[in-house]
Amino acid sequence: INAEYGGATGAVLGNPFYLVKVQMQSAAARDIAVGTQHNHANLIHGLRTAARSSGGLTQGLSSAICRVSVGSATQLATFTRIKEAVHNSGMFEGGFPVVVVSSLVSSVAITMTMTPFDVIATRMFNQKHGTLYTGWVDCVRKMYQIEGARGFYKGTIAHYFRIGPHTILTLVIWDRYRKWFL
Repeated sequence: INAEYGGATGAVLGNPFYLVKVQMQSAAARDIAVGTQHNHANLIHGLRTAARSSGGLTQGLSSAICRVSVGSATQLATFTRIKEAVHNSGMFEGGFPVVVVSSLVSSVAITMTMTPFDVIATRMFNQKHGTLYTGWVDCVRKMYQIEGARGFYKGTIAHYFRIGPHTILTLVIWDRYRKWFL
């Protein structure tokens, strides 16, 4: 539960920056532009423009809160449970291999639970507020009707290669820190 609250707090505080980041990364030349184009000159311009828009700096916040809450909870819960199960199985004698295997499994779990929320958040951030989706539930409904369940897992492999190493390193370092200092 603490992981969920921590994730949600981070989403609320970071949402304006994540919103502008997605909008800036989605900007493209007219010939290849997809979706609403937000031509921000820089971060400050993006924040000011977003603040004055109908969606404001909270555009996509509900989907971002879901995304990081689920991700944070999945990361810590799966790591702890898998670590215990691997240790109890006797496959390894303990120590570092148990931590590495557990963090690897956790990285797969977090990717599979976060990817749908990433896709939803990206769709919410990359629209002109309210033009395509009235909220994250509407986004989910429309995506499922048009694209089916597979639509929620676009970019899963790329997402794994982005978040997998991060998750593994974070959990290995966290586990070692706890062992050495706590």
